[in-house]
Amino acid sequence: MMNHFTGDYEFCLMQVREAGTQLQLVSEYCPRHDKESMTRTRYLISLLGLLLFAASSTAQAPRIDIDYASFAYDEQESLVELYMAIEASSLTYEASDSLYTSTIPLALSLHSSSDADLEVSAERVVWEQQTDMQFAVVDPSLITEGQVFLRQIRLTVVPGEYELQIAMPLSDQDPVQASRDVIIPDYDQQQSCALSDITLASRITPSEDREDPFYKNGLYIRPNASQLYGEGAARLFYYAEAYNTACAASDTDEYTMLIFVSEANRPTAITGLQKRSKRAVRPTDVLVGTFNLSALVSGTYFLRMVVLDNANESKVEQTRKFFVFNPVADSALAQPVVARETFETSGYATMPEDEVEQGLEHIQVIATDQELRRIKRVEDLNERRRLLMDFWLVRDPTPNTGVNEFRDEFYNLLMYANERYSVQRVEGWETDRGRVLIKYGRPSAIEQHQYDRGYKPYEIWKYNNISGEGQSDFVFADLDGFGDYELVHSTVAGERKLPDWIRRISESY
Repeated sequence: MMNHFTGDYEFCLMQVREAGTQLQLVSEYCPRHDKESMTRTRYLISLLGLLLFAASSTAQAPRIDIDYASFAYDEQESLVELYMAIEASSLTYEASDSLYTSTIPLALSLHSSSDADLEVSAERVVWEQQTDMQFAVVDPSLITEGQVFLRQIRLTVVPGEYELQIAMPLSDQDPVQASRDVIIPDYDQQQSCALSDITLASRITPSEDREDPFYKNGLYIRPNASQLYGEGAARLFYYAEAYNTACAASDTDEYTMLIFVSEANRPTAITGLQKRSKRAVRPTDVLVGTFNLSALVSGTYFLRMVVLDNANESKVEQTRKFFVFNPVADSALAQPVVARETFETSGYATMPEDEVEQGLEHIQVIATDQELRRIKRVEDLNERRRLLMDFWLVRDPTPNTGVNEFRDEFYNLLMYANERYSVQRVEGWETDRGRVLIKYGRPSAIEQHQYDRGYKPYEIWKYNNISGEGQSDFVFADLDGFGDYELVHSTVAGERKLPDWIRRISESY
């Protein structure tokens, strides 16, 4: 079922300052800031990565960030790259000849969770590797906390849904264990335009060294497994592949590629961080570039790629989350504190009843169970006004400013849903697609299957990361032929699940 594409690799940190890159900014900050708060910050903004540590142990376990990306490979399988960054300062070294060495055991395994034909276990191990990773330094005293060893593993796997499990056995301690969902698309079956995952990197340079473990398509690509950037490591490099780009061209041999950086709660490009280019149509187009993030304040951001047709309509999109920690920019752009608005001085105090009821109806898409119960229980108009104000207040990411970015983005998505997904007398935000859009945000990519022979029209929405879920899919289908796409299957907990959804959307069902 699975073959190795290339071997797995180790990088030896012979020149400490040359090898440490993507996490170096953290160690550079420590002399100027409280080290305990810096450590907390590092863990907070590295949540997307798979950070392994023995929280309950008194002895420190090696710290590892793990990331992955998938690409087209052949008719049966897709290529998967696993990226691992091991923080050098978290290892224990022993003297060996003229070097100091460290060895850590690591067990990786990939479990199938989507093969409906499995007769034994729904989580069968389809690939596994156990290895002792060895690293060497000239002098451990020269290592600072931000410096890392890099390792990359390439393998090929049948497209599907998997779980990557990681275990690090430690002497005299419980093993460090973690897991994450891995969704591998079937690029070969996508008849329209498609985009691979995006590899975030700390460096990409031309290379002719095919023996280099980080060589790929004439490039040296140093992945950033933590997805963390900022002062001292302000350049974000990216690598991706576009497939079947002819679907975005009509009378020309070119298509348009839009790549930009956006804030987490706004899908529009940040000024100066956008690239639009005409590119030659080809079966596989390699997309490589860089953005300077030195002016960004600390926070969560997205790198977005969009394939556009001649009408400037999106054919396919891909998104990658990353983090910035940049105290210099934070200080320069600090905003004055605005007095917190009270209910009596707010617009909610005089809001007409019909607007209150409409607002309370809207927020039920994202409200918690407790909030839903309060909406049903509270009858007094003023209390319902307060409830609506409190709902948005607790979700305001910048409560000391006059803008509630979360509420603004909510209504941007709601209006977008009404424009795109309204059907008959049902407003777009009330449809399944509208609800998913508002609740989970814009998908990273949409696969449209309007004319597949033997099947009703359907769409697959792909998300690179949903909080608490990781990579996720939603399948919508026009079951009745009236243009109202119903949700038939999702990989997200709490949403409708139908493992044999492909049979449900069959014309013969």
